[in-house]
Amino acid sequence: MERIVHGILFEGRRLPDAWDVSVWEANGHREVSVRQAVQWVEMGVVPVLDWSNRPLGELDSELDADLIEEKRQQSLKKAAQRAQTMCRRIIKAEGFNELLTITYRDNQQDRELCKKHFKEWVRRMKAALGGEFRYCASFERQDRGAMHVHVACHKLPQHAVRKGQKILGWRLGTTIWRSIVGADNGLVFVGGKPGAKGRRRAKMSAAKMAQYVSKYIMKDYAEAPEESNRYSRSNGAPMGVPMRLRLTGCDMADLIGAVFECRDGDVVVSHRLGSFCDTYWLCTEPGPGQRAGQAPGSYGCLRDAESVS
Repeated sequence: MERIVHGILFEGRRLPDAWDVSVWEANGHREVSVRQAVQWVEMGVVPVLDWSNRPLGELDSELDADLIEEKRQQSLKKAAQRAQTMCRRIIKAEGFNELLTITYRDNQQDRELCKKHFKEWVRRMKAALGGEFRYCASFERQDRGAMHVHVACHKLPQHAVRKGQKILGWRLGTTIWRSIVGADNGLVFVGGKPGAKGRRRAKMSAAKMAQYVSKYIMKDYAEAPEESNRYSRSNGAPMGVPMRLRLTGCDMADLIGAVFECRDGDVVVSHRLGSFCDTYWLCTEPGPGQRAGQAPGSYGCLRDAESVS
């Protein structure tokens, strides 16, 4: 693996017994990610290509074009991965417990128009709910091409007031959405859109909901405009900063023993080892009946580990 910084080439070399650990906690949720540490070694100055004689916008070879496109795709993917992590953590930190899916009946394929409609929908939802509507949402294109929106939010009230009229909470989203996109032109499914054969989705925990909503950011990262927001959120609870550590002198088995912890009553949402045994991921959340936001537990030898920036 290589990277170029200010015209200097660096080569990355994996350290066999060193591991970079990131621990993020909020609202009773915990995410632990581990990857093999990399040492970057300076290899020298990269020769500067002479572009002075090239016609504007023209490349010398297909190889140049392929390299530029590869770099662009890598950049897009990394941006989408960062957005996916942010979206997932927002949902957990906020403690959202309701899933909404907003759809069009028409085959509306304009992503920016969908975002415009959604922004107005949020504004009107806030007005109907007394000024408070917290959410985090991702956008997806259906197989037929139409856009739809996945929204994590707090459970809607049993009743709300719109234009002076009392309305059932589960009908509020659809009523407002149709006032924007047209009568009968779409629905807002409370609990998420039904799956195969019209079956309702099972009630999701906050962590499962976070995975579900955020996964769509990666699903079409290459299609979304490079400068556009990949998700939408209300201004809300701070998410906290991950604790970053480096553990040395241990193999993967010892490492898992050091970082694995599941407090009484917590649930393991995800727990996996990378295909090449160079990464590890652990995700836990408060179980049913557990109170989110409990004081975090200790991490054994992590307390004495070397802190890294």
